[in-house]
Amino acid sequence: MPIKLEKSDLRLLSWAGAIVLFLIVVLVFISPQDEESSVPSSYSPVSGGAKAAYLLLESEGYKIQHWERSPVDLPVNPSNTVLIMALPLTPATKVEKSALELFLSEGGKIIATGATVQFYLSKVEIDLEPFPSLAPKEYQPEAPSLLTSGGSIKMTPSGYWKSASAKYMVHYSDEGKPVVVSYKVGKGEMIWWASSRPLTNIGIREAGNLGLLLGSLGVSKDVTLLWDEYFHGYQRSYASYLTDPPLLSGLIQLTLLFLAVLFTFARRNGPIHPLYVRSRLSPLEFVQTLGGLYQRASAIETAIEVPYARFRSQLAKRLGMKADARSSDLARAARERLGYEDKDLEKTLQEIESCLHSHDLSDTKALDLTQRLNRHTRSMKLFSDQEQENISNADRLTGTQPRTH
Repeated sequence: MPIKLEKSDLRLLSWAGAIVLFLIVVLVFISPQDEESSVPSSYSPVSGGAKAAYLLLESEGYKIQHWERSPVDLPVNPSNTVLIMALPLTPATKVEKSALELFLSEGGKIIATGATVQFYLSKVEIDLEPFPSLAPKEYQPEAPSLLTSGGSIKMTPSGYWKSASAKYMVHYSDEGKPVVVSYKVGKGEMIWWASSRPLTNIGIREAGNLGLLLGSLGVSKDVTLLWDEYFHGYQRSYASYLTDPPLLSGLIQLTLLFLAVLFTFARRNGPIHPLYVRSRLSPLEFVQTLGGLYQRASAIETAIEVPYARFRSQLAKRLGMKADARSSDLARAARERLGYEDKDLEKTLQEIESCLHSHDLSDTKALDLTQRLNRHTRSMKLFSDQEQENISNADRLTGTQPRTH
């Protein structure tokens, strides 16, 4: 049956929705503007972006395009293809890593920048710079090569090449720590820069940096340049944006508001039941009074006789036996008919019978026998729930007996 909302409920929901919408609009306008992104995306015109380099290469006649697809879709014959991975950020799967390795081994070239590249290519090992400087530092060529033809460069390294093997050619270094390295992988070539600054909008204006970019591409313009945007986040699905902090925070707030409205509606419109208060006065008062009577009369055996008689009566009734049946017969019948395997039952009954006519029964012994009898009573569920509760209370009060009649 659908829930029918009253006018007051609709008014509440309308006001709540209006307040939430007002808060969202206010937060949009008063929130501080984000700092310029440091991601060297070929779409970004900010200082840390790389749109200027992309447009420059396009104007110079290079066949360049934004690459927003997975490495799995890279060309099968990549001999004249250059993939530019400028500070990749989003994680790569094992299949994507294997695709990058295959691209290199089949003749492709990768120009990768930043310390994150080591998470994408197996042979890249980089020592991270714990406190990278924000101010660019100038580096001189280590040896004449196509990459160093532009002279000195400026960059802000986030790490340094770790390996010192002869198969890696060092083009620039910072006091012996390589910052620009190239090496062969199968038929292809890998070129690594310690920083993306030489290809950013703010860094490409420096002559040496532009020379490094052009030298890394090679002498021929008859190549296809793929500027990777896939690992800048362009592979994301619409559903993945739900995990972004602003949208996620808004969804959480709306969910909490909905639950609050639902809770208040349920509290005002649900069935009303009186609060049940269980009375504990009568059972405890009876137990304490009866215990005091037994104590003043020094009738310890009577405190056992009453619950014992009640226990035998209920057990015999449950088993369909005579009330004066022997305790051994009751215990055996309980084992055979009820499946009650506790061997202490017969022993307890026999001990109680032997103590009923004893005048030297101690309080400790009487309490022990009564508690054992109560345990068997609960295990076989001989009494109703209310009587059972009284029995349980007796076990928690020293010197008292259960109310069983």
